[in-house]
Amino acid sequence: MKRLPLILSLLAAILMLNQCGTTKRIKVLKPAQLDVGAVKKVAVLDFDFIGSWDFGDEEKSPKKLKDFGELFLKNMFKGKKPPDPKKAYPGNLVSDRLVAKLVNNKYYTVIERKELLKILEEQALSLSGVIDANQATEVGRLLGAEGLVMGSGTYNVQDRGKWETYKEKKVEKKRYRISRQVDVKFTYKIVNITTGSIVVSKTNSASTGRSKSSKYSGVGKNEKAAIKNVPDWRPIVDELVEKVLNQTLWQVAPHYVTESREIEEGDSDQMEAAVEYAKRDLWEDAREIWDMVAQDPSADKDDRVAATYNIGLYYEISGYLDEAEDYYDKAFKMSGDSKYLDSRARIQKRRKELERLQQQY
Repeated sequence: MKRLPLILSLLAAILMLNQCGTTKRIKVLKPAQLDVGAVKKVAVLDFDFIGSWDFGDEEKSPKKLKDFGELFLKNMFKGKKPPDPKKAYPGNLVSDRLVAKLVNNKYYTVIERKELLKILEEQALSLSGVIDANQATEVGRLLGAEGLVMGSGTYNVQDRGKWETYKEKKVEKKRYRISRQVDVKFTYKIVNITTGSIVVSKTNSASTGRSKSSKYSGVGKNEKAAIKNVPDWRPIVDELVEKVLNQTLWQVAPHYVTESREIEEGDSDQMEAAVEYAKRDLWEDAREIWDMVAQDPSADKDDRVAATYNIGLYYEISGYLDEAEDYYDKAFKMSGDSKYLDSRARIQKRRKELERLQQQY
C-alpha cells in the first residue's frame, strides 16, 4: 500500500504531495490543551534558568573521583573557571525563544521587550524574578496587557564514566566510556492581569535519558581521552529546551501537529489511475473514478471497499466531516475491517477539536 503527503488547515485542506509514495502527512490545527480564558495579549518576563554539572564513576576512590571531576569541568568549560550557574545558559535565551514561538504562532499579541523594559524600569522592577499579583496587575495595566507570562527552570548535566570491554578483530580490548545525561525542567505560569489570578501553571521536562548512543557519549583509551570526546552540553540543552518550549506552546495556544493518513490503491487499472490523478493534486478526477468503482457491482469487492474509503478520505481532507464519516462507516460495513471504524472515530474526535477551537478563537 502506497502513501501520499498533504497539509490540512482548520477549515480547508491544502494538499502537498511527496512524489516518492502515497503516504499522507497531514498538518492539523489542534486546540490549546489548557484553558487560558480571555488572555490574548501578553508580556513575557525573563526566566530564571539555573544549571548544574557533575561527574561520577562508582569504581573510583573519592580522591580520584574529585580529580577527574575537576578535569571534566575544565574540559567542559575549555579550561576556564565554571561560570555562574545562572549565566552559563541565561534564562533570557529561553524566554526569547518562547516569545519567538508565540509571535510565529500568531494566537497571542506579544508586547515588545522594549515596552516591557520601560514600564519595569519605571516601577523599579526587574525583567526576571518574582512579581506578586498586585505588581503583575499594575505592570499589565500600564502595558495594556491581559496577561503576564513568568517562568523558571533548571538543567542538569551528568556525566557517568566506566570501563568497558569490546572486541576488535576478535581481540578483546578495554576502553573508557562517558555517558552524558542532560535533564531540563521548566515551570511557567500565566497571570490574568484583570483578576491577578494564575490561569495556567505547568511544569514541563525533557531528558536525553541514560544512553550509550554516540550522540550523547564519548569513548577513549583512557578517562582523559574519553572526556575530550563527550559532546558539548550546550547544543544538547538547546535541543531539550526546544522540546520543553514546544510542550508549553501546545498547552497554551492552538497549534499544528503532523498526522498520517493512507490512500488505498486497490488492484484494478481504474484504481491505479485514480492514485495517479491524486499524485498530481487532481483530487476531483480521482474522486470521480472512486465513485464509479464504488458503485460498480461488477467491480472487485476489495476495490469497491478501497474506493469507498478513499471517498471518505477525500471528504475528510476537504473539511466535509459528515460525508467522510458516512463513507468510512460504509467501508466498515462492506468489509468488517475495524480500521475503517478507527477512521470514523477520528472524525468524531475532530468535531470536538473544532468546537474547542471555535471557543478559543
